[in-house]
Amino acid sequence: MRRASSRGLLVGYLVMVGVCLAAFGFYLTEARRLVGANYTAMVTDLVRAQEDPDRLRLVLDSLLDSPDRIHLGQLNELIWRIPLRIQGLRNHLLRSDLAPARYTPYLEELAYVESRLPTLEQAIARVGIDNELMPGEGRQLRELGMELEEALAWSYSELNELLHRASADQRRFMGRLTLAVAVLLLMLLVAIGGVLLMLRRLQDQRETMRHLSLTDQLTGLHNRRRLLQEAGQAFVRAERQGAPLGLLLLDLDHFKQINDAYGHPLGDEVLIRFARLLEACARRMDVVARMGGEEFAILMPDSDIAAARRLAERILQAVRDMPLPSPAHDARLTVSIGVAEAGEKDDFERLYAQADRRLYRAKAQGRDRAEG
Repeated sequence: MRRASSRGLLVGYLVMVGVCLAAFGFYLTEARRLVGANYTAMVTDLVRAQEDPDRLRLVLDSLLDSPDRIHLGQLNELIWRIPLRIQGLRNHLLRSDLAPARYTPYLEELAYVESRLPTLEQAIARVGIDNELMPGEGRQLRELGMELEEALAWSYSELNELLHRASADQRRFMGRLTLAVAVLLLMLLVAIGGVLLMLRRLQDQRETMRHLSLTDQLTGLHNRRRLLQEAGQAFVRAERQGAPLGLLLLDLDHFKQINDAYGHPLGDEVLIRFARLLEACARRMDVVARMGGEEFAILMPDSDIAAARRLAERILQAVRDMPLPSPAHDARLTVSIGVAEAGEKDDFERLYAQADRRLYRAKAQGRDRAEG
């Protein structure tokens, strides 16, 4: 159960790590794709608009050399297009995150260009009447065109530099933001991992405490409490299946003399060896427990009195042959056993009392024997 729970916590944590990494990967991909996107449309329109000043100069030069309808049409088209470009850039800038103070001077210059375009349009209209340019008209047209071309070129150039700086600032900001998100995500995963680790440790401690509460600390066998739990379940199964249920109560003979003669540490070692002997003699399905002191018990599901008696005889012989630790290797250890089988209406208390009476009978009749 502990392994399954720990595995579940680990799988849950790994799934969480995978989800967080996938979310961060999606965020990083989208951030890289969208960074500077606010300025992409503006830069695109601005690049197109920067063609207008050069085209204005070229068309004006052509018109002054040859004032025909083709050049007049081209100039009229520019006069119609320039305000649209300016209005598009103005809308982009107003919707952007840029501080108005950064772009207001350039918008004012472009607004001045818009205000001068009607004058240029009137001058062109006069030329279109007879397709001829008077010397004064040509000079006025050239001066006005140069003024507008310079204003447009300066405004667009400054706006282009401003947008590139803003785009670079946004990329740097997104880089720092991505780093901050990565650090926060890492801290979150570490915190979650720490919480899960604490939960696992608490679970391990709880399982350890539960195990200690049901285990004899010296021998590692089940204790009385665990035997009672197992006995309750065994009686339920025996009643449901109609199977027999046997019990052995064992008590080491004259164990106090070993403690008095050789000390309690050696006595503890004897108890541990005896516990391992019982586990070796019993079946895997049997419940071996230490009841306290030198008293032990073996609960035997699906075993009648005869089977319990055979196990008792094997244990008697094994204990006689069990070597004791130095310096008590010359001493001899024996055990007395009470053997009982549960009746139809018995519970564990009656079964235990019956085995206990037979254990004392074995003691009274000379020890090193089994009664049942």
